[in-house]
Amino acid sequence: MTATNLVAKSVSQLLCIPKRAKYGMAIWAGRQFFAGGCRPPASISELKTIPILIRSSTNVVNKTPSTATEAAKTARSRTLRTVLIVPFVLQLFAAVGLVGYLSFKNGQKAVNEIADRLMTEVGSRVQQNLGAYLTVPHQVNQINAVAIELGTLNLEDVPVLQRHFWRQLQIFDTLTFTGLGLEQRDNLGAERLDNGSLTWRVSTAASNYDFRTYATNESGEIGAVLNNKINFDPRTRPWYKAAVAAGKPTWSQIYPNTAGITAYLGASMPFYDKQGKLQGVLLTNINLSTIGKFLQSLKIGETGQVFIVERSGMLVATSTGERPFHTINKEYGAERVKAIDSKNTFTQTTAKYLRANFNEFQSLKTAQSLEFDVEGKKQFLQVLPWQDDKGLDWLIVVVVPEADFMAQINANNTATILLCAAAFVVAIIVGVVTARWVTKPILSLNEAAKNIAKGEWGKSVTLNRSDEVGELANSFNSMAAQLQVSFTEMQALNAELSESESRLNQILEAVPVGIFVAESSGKPYYVNSRAQDLLGTGIIANTESELREIYQAYLAGTNELYPADKEPLANAFKGASVNVDDMEIRQSDRIIPIEVWGTPIYDDKGKVSYAIAAFADITQRKQAEKLVAEYNRTLEVQVTERTQELKTALDNLQTTQEELIQSEKMAALGQLVAGVAHELNTPLGAIRSSAGSMTTFLEQTITNLPSLFQSLSPAESESFNTLLYRSLQKDLTLTAKEERKLKRALIRQLEDENIDEGNAIADTLVDMGIYEADDFLSLLQKVDRDRILEMAYKLSEIQRGTQTINTAADRASKVVFALKTYGRYDSSETMAASNITEGIETVLTLYQNNLKHNVEVIRNFQTIPPVMCYADQLNQVWTNLIHNALQAMDNQGTLTLDILQEGNNIKVGVTDSGAGIPSEVMPKIFAPFFTTKPPGEGSGLGLDIVRKIIDKHRGKIEVESVPGQTTFTVVLPVNLS
Repeated sequence: MTATNLVAKSVSQLLCIPKRAKYGMAIWAGRQFFAGGCRPPASISELKTIPILIRSSTNVVNKTPSTATEAAKTARSRTLRTVLIVPFVLQLFAAVGLVGYLSFKNGQKAVNEIADRLMTEVGSRVQQNLGAYLTVPHQVNQINAVAIELGTLNLEDVPVLQRHFWRQLQIFDTLTFTGLGLEQRDNLGAERLDNGSLTWRVSTAASNYDFRTYATNESGEIGAVLNNKINFDPRTRPWYKAAVAAGKPTWSQIYPNTAGITAYLGASMPFYDKQGKLQGVLLTNINLSTIGKFLQSLKIGETGQVFIVERSGMLVATSTGERPFHTINKEYGAERVKAIDSKNTFTQTTAKYLRANFNEFQSLKTAQSLEFDVEGKKQFLQVLPWQDDKGLDWLIVVVVPEADFMAQINANNTATILLCAAAFVVAIIVGVVTARWVTKPILSLNEAAKNIAKGEWGKSVTLNRSDEVGELANSFNSMAAQLQVSFTEMQALNAELSESESRLNQILEAVPVGIFVAESSGKPYYVNSRAQDLLGTGIIANTESELREIYQAYLAGTNELYPADKEPLANAFKGASVNVDDMEIRQSDRIIPIEVWGTPIYDDKGKVSYAIAAFADITQRKQAEKLVAEYNRTLEVQVTERTQELKTALDNLQTTQEELIQSEKMAALGQLVAGVAHELNTPLGAIRSSAGSMTTFLEQTITNLPSLFQSLSPAESESFNTLLYRSLQKDLTLTAKEERKLKRALIRQLEDENIDEGNAIADTLVDMGIYEADDFLSLLQKVDRDRILEMAYKLSEIQRGTQTINTAADRASKVVFALKTYGRYDSSETMAASNITEGIETVLTLYQNNLKHNVEVIRNFQTIPPVMCYADQLNQVWTNLIHNALQAMDNQGTLTLDILQEGNNIKVGVTDSGAGIPSEVMPKIFAPFFTTKPPGEGSGLGLDIVRKIIDKHRGKIEVESVPGQTTFTVVLPVNLS
C-alpha cells in the first residue's frame, strides 16, 4: 500500500472522508466534512488513530511512467513460436506416454483381478464342497449312535448291523466305509471299493478276530471271501485311539486302509452305555480320492492347479490326479506324501515357497493372496485356511501362472503403442502450423506496446481479424486511450490531495488533546500545538536519549521516570493498544498529570510503522479523586465503628440464642424425666429380684454341693455338668404351647425308661430348659435323683440370675449415658467431627418409654462419615423433630428415620404416620412463637430453634405433609468447616 493510500485509509476511517471510487484514492473535501453527515471526533480515543503520513505522500502521484521499461526489451532467448510449440509437443508426448503406460498397467491390473477372481471362485467352491463332503460322515455317526442308544441297533445282532451299514453306503455315495469297533475287540462295517462295489468287513470272536472282507450282491447278501487279515484289533487303529482320547466326535489322522490301496479320512465317535462306560467307537470314512476327483473337475486357467495340505505339510488331495500316498511293502502298505515331495513340480515348488515364507505353514492364519516367481515367471497364489469344529485344520492352495492370461494382453499393448506413435507424429505437424497462425498477429501487438511504453500514445494496431486476436487488438487500442485520460486526471488529483493535507493539519492543531507521533525507530515525527503546550517543547532531534527522559515523563507520586515496560509508545511499537493514567509531565514551573492512549499504525504488510500517543491534562480529575479518597477514609472509620457495635449486638444475640436452645433442651428433658425414671427403675427392680433369688439358692446349695459330688461317680459327675451346661443354653423363644408339647414328649420318654414320677421330673427339666433326657438317664434312675435335680435347678437359676443382673446393668448404663450425653452443654462453640447416627440413637434411648408400647421405629441408616458440626445443638434438632413426630401420632403409629449420603450432603428424614399438617398452617410452622398446642403446652420456639441451628450449619430443612405421612428432611454438608 502506498503512503497516499495509507493516509487516505486512516483518515477516512476516523474522520469519515468521502472517496472517489473510480480511482480508489481518498480525497479530503473540507467543505463537505461536517455537511456530509460526518461528525467531529467524539473523544481522544478516536483522535489517537489519525495517521500523520500525509506529509510525505503527495509526491507519489507526481511520478510518471518511465519512457521505456525492462519489459519492453526485444532481446529474448526464446521466441513466442518456440514457447507455443515446445510445450505442446511435450504435453502431447507426455499424454501419449501416459496412455501407453496406463494401457499396460490396466492390462496388468485386469490380469490380477481376473486371476484373483478365478482363485477366489475356485477357493469358495472347494470350501463349500469340503463342508458338504465332511459333514456327512459325522451325521451318519450321530444317526448310528442314536440308533444304538434307542435299541434300534443291537450290537450282538451281526446280520442286522450288516444290513444297516450296507444300506447306509447305498444311500450316501460319498462314503467309503461305515461301521464300528467295540471295546471287546469286535469290528464290523460296510466298505465301498474303488470300483464302486460294496463289501462287508467283519472281525469277531467267531472268526478268531481275523478281519475278513466279503463280497455282497445287489441285495446286500454276503458272498465269497475277498481277503483276510489275521488277528485284527480295532483298538490299535488311529481312528479308534483318536475318538477315545477326545471323548467326543473327531477326525482321525489320515490313514491307509488295511489293504494299502487307498487312504481314508475317518470320522470317529465314541459311544457309551447308560453307566457312562465306553462301549466302542463308530467310524465313517471318506476316500481321499473322492476329494481329489472333485478338485480335478475344476477348471483353473490353462495350467493352474489346486491342492489341499495339512499344517504338517502332508498332501491331502490335488487337482493333478497325483495320489497323496505311496504304496510300500509293509503292514497297511501305504505311506503319506508331503507336498514338498510331490511328483508334480508345480505343486512341489509352491509348497516349498509357502513352507519357507510362512514358518512351516504355521503362520497362515487368514486368507492370503500372494505372488511369487518360478524360473522368472510370475505365479498367482491364494491360500485359504479351512477348519471345522471336529479338529480339521487344512490349507486350500490355488496357484495359477500369469502366462495363462497375458497372451492377449501383450497383443493389445503392442497395438496401443503403434497407435500412440502415429497420433504423436500427426499432432506435432498440426501444432507447428497452428503456432505460426497464432503468433503472427501477437508480434504486431508487441510492437504497438513498445511504442506506448515510449510515450507515443497516437499509434494504434490495425488487424483485419474477427477472432479473439482481433478483439484483443481492439481492446489494446481502447486501453491506450483510457491510460492517456487517466494520466491527465491523476495530475489534477495530486493538487486536490495537497489541499486535503493542509486542512487535515488544521484539524489536528485544533483538537483539545495532545497528539504525538513517532517513527518505528523511536524518532518523533509529529507533535501538535496542544502536545507542545503539555510537554513544554516540540520535536527534539535527540535520538540518543529515550522519549521519557527528553520530555520528563515520571510515574505519578514518585521521583522515578515512567517504567519503560508500561510506556504507551513502547507498547504501541509492540502492536499493543494501551491506556495509562498514572503519568506526570514535570516542567520547570509545574507538574501536569496526564492520561495517555498509545496505538500502533500498520503498513500494508502488517508491520508497525508508526505509533501515536494521544494525551490529555487530568489535573482536575486527580483533584476530584483526592477528595473522594479522603471521603472514603472518613467513611471507612465510621463503618468500622458501626461494625464493632453490630458485632457486640450479634454476640449478645448469639448468647441469648444459646441460652434459649439450652432452655428448650432442659424443657424437653423435663418432659422425659418420668419415662427415664421408669426406664431406670425397671432394670434396678430386675437386679434386686435376681440378687434375692441368688442369695436364697446359694445358701441352700453351698453346704450340700460337696456331699453331692462325693456321691457321684466320674461318669455321673460328667452327666451332671452336662445337665448344668444344657440348662444354661435354654431357648427363651419357645411359646407355652411348644413347651407343653415338649414336656409331654419328655414324660413319654421317662415312662418308657420305667422312671417313676415322670410328670414331676419333666416339670423340673422343662423349667431348666431340658427337653430330652437321653444323656441324663443314669442320673434320673438313681435313688437320690430328686436331690440331684433340685441341686442342678438351683445352680442353673443362680447362673441365670447373674445373666439377668448383667443385662439390667447394661440397660441402666445405656440410659444414664444417653441422659448424660443429652444434658451436656458445650459452650466452646467449636465444631468437632461427630457421628449423626449416634446422636439420633441417644435421643431414641431417652424416648424409649414413649416408643416401646405402640410406636414402631423403622431405621433406614446408611453408613456415613463423621460430620463437622455442633453436636449438642444437632441433638436438640433431633429431639424436637422426634418429640413433634410422637405428639403428632399420639404416641402410637410408625416413626421412620432415614440417614443417607448424597454427594457432599447428609440427609436425615423424620417421618411420622400422624394426621398431617393442614395446608393453611404449613407456611407458619417455622415462625417464632407459633404453635397449634393449647396454651401452656408449647412455647412455639421449637421449629424456629431447629431452623436456626440448621442455618448455622449452612444446611436446610424441608417439610412435606399429607394425611397419614409427614416428613421433615434435614440436609447438612459433610465438609462444613
